[in-house]
Amino acid sequence: MALFAWEAYNKGKTVYCNCRETVDGRVVHILNFPHEHYQFEELRQMELYNCYLMADEALEFLDAFDAPKKAMREISYFTGQAKKRGVDLHLDTIRIKNIYNRVRLNVDGWIETFRYPRNILLPVQAIRFEVTPRYGRVRKFTIAQPMLGRLLRIYNHLAQVTPPVT
Repeated sequence: MALFAWEAYNKGKTVYCNCRETVDGRVVHILNFPHEHYQFEELRQMELYNCYLMADEALEFLDAFDAPKKAMREISYFTGQAKKRGVDLHLDTIRIKNIYNRVRLNVDGWIETFRYPRNILLPVQAIRFEVTPRYGRVRKFTIAQPMLGRLLRIYNHLAQVTPPVT
């Protein structure tokens, strides 16, 4: 998502990211370039147009277990309206089927990434991407080690995203 956020930023779009705020009020940035912050609870009230909205670790906020909650319905309404407003909404999760179905089933496509080597304790050598649009054919590409160094500079890969304490 950081790569798509970087591309949107370079096209002049405002980039929004759900960076985490610590207990002492410090912000742990996910992106290492200019961006705005938001919280999922605020989405329905925000007037967003022609921008890029990044939701890192989206399952923390879009868990299907929370489907009966009013806040979840509000977010699903927002995701439906976002397309009409030119908002590029990108969600990140480990397992897509854990995301609330009214959000998960309304996507324009999804991207799966495959890390090489798979063992996260070993240094990454390459990342393979499979981009599956709702309509069209699957596209595959790989980013190898030399490119990874440049890619890692645009985001903080150690940032954690946690839901607000309620």
